[in-house]
Amino acid sequence: MIPRNWLLKLVGLILGLCLFGWVILDAVETTHSEEWPALPVSHLVLATGLVVTAHGLHGLAWVIGAQNVSGRIQVLDGVSIYSLSFIARYIPGKVWQIGGISYLAKKRGADPYKIAGYSLVFVFAFPCIGASVMLISYFVDDLYFGWIICLTSVPVLALLLSALFSLASEGLVSFLPKYWRDRLRSGLNQPFWALYANLLLLALVWLGFGTSGHVLLRGFAPDWSGSWTQSTTATIGGLIAGFLVLIAPSGAGVREATTSVWLTHFGVSPIVSIAFVITLRITMTLSEFLWAGLGAFVLSRSNKEK
Repeated sequence: MIPRNWLLKLVGLILGLCLFGWVILDAVETTHSEEWPALPVSHLVLATGLVVTAHGLHGLAWVIGAQNVSGRIQVLDGVSIYSLSFIARYIPGKVWQIGGISYLAKKRGADPYKIAGYSLVFVFAFPCIGASVMLISYFVDDLYFGWIICLTSVPVLALLLSALFSLASEGLVSFLPKYWRDRLRSGLNQPFWALYANLLLLALVWLGFGTSGHVLLRGFAPDWSGSWTQSTTATIGGLIAGFLVLIAPSGAGVREATTSVWLTHFGVSPIVSIAFVITLRITMTLSEFLWAGLGAFVLSRSNKEK
């Protein structure tokens, strides 16, 4: 008998791929006389570097808060723990990522309940930060040098969200039973400087993802007249859509379909947008598994030294 979580994940995968398949068929039918673009190797290398760097910053952002919850976690071990657990998004149930983080952190002397509480909020905050960055990039598109405004607004955004979270953190656990509230509260209460650094790094992660999409798209479509803010909006929007569709493994199909439709709306050829999202998916997936492999290596060496 197939477990319910696996069944939901399978349904999500099928629906996501069907959605993306429909987008591909529509693009091929609309532009049947257009050739597929050549792979822009130099742009792909630069985009890959941005994605790999963004994933590293993602793990570092988690470590900043985790060290305040439990000082036992070292920076390198913490980045490794988060990077290795991050690929659990590909298996049924989002809980596996939190469970993996808690298990690996516990082996290094951290309180698993505090780490779980902190990580749960961290995982929830990640797409919220991304949505904020996406909205800023979308609304400043019509402004002169809108990309500069978007970049310079990120520190202010992180500051405002840090203040908001500091005020609301107690309310986040107030509805929980006392047994869990007492154990999770210390995991959610962060010093303001740590919270600000955490959220600022997450915003930079999203900017890295968005910029990598812009670089790659420029390689596929050098004559495209669109802007950095448009390609960034489409790239981040697709990633967020993938995060929100919980039953699709890593947003498979949903992410690609959303980004492709958005880019087409911004004037990108349907065939080019399909080639772009497929290449970006492969690039991001390989980067995730690269960090996971490095994380597994670091943790195995750490275990041997102990």
